[in-house]
Amino acid sequence: MIYGLATLLCFGAFYAFAMAKTPHYKSVFGSRPSQKQTQQFKFAAWIIILLSFLVNLTQAIGYGSLMFCGQMALSVLLIALCVTYKPLWLRSLLYVLPTTTGALAILIAVL
Repeated sequence: MIYGLATLLCFGAFYAFAMAKTPHYKSVFGSRPSQKQTQQFKFAAWIIILLSFLVNLTQAIGYGSLMFCGQMALSVLLIALCVTYKPLWLRSLLYVLPTTTGALAILIAVL
C-alpha cells in the first residue's frame, strides 16, 4: 500500500512537471500559464518527486531506488499518453490526484 502512495506521488510530480510547460498547460486548460504558476508547478513537482523518493527509500534501501525508477517510468508513460491523446482528462486530475493521495496517506497512517 505504501508503494501505491509513492506511485501516486510520482504521478503527481510528473503531472506538475507537464503543467509547468506552456504547450501542455494550454492544451489542458485552454490558456497560457503565468510565470508565477509555472514556477509554482516546478517547485511543487520537485518537492513531490523528492518525497516519493524518500518514501521508497524508507521502505527498502536498495530495492526502493529500483521501485522509484519503475514508478517514474510508469508515471511518465501515463502522463505522456494522456497529454497526447486525451489532454482534457488531465484537467480533472488537478483535483482528484491530491485528494486520492491524501486519502491513501491517511489510510496508511491509520492502519
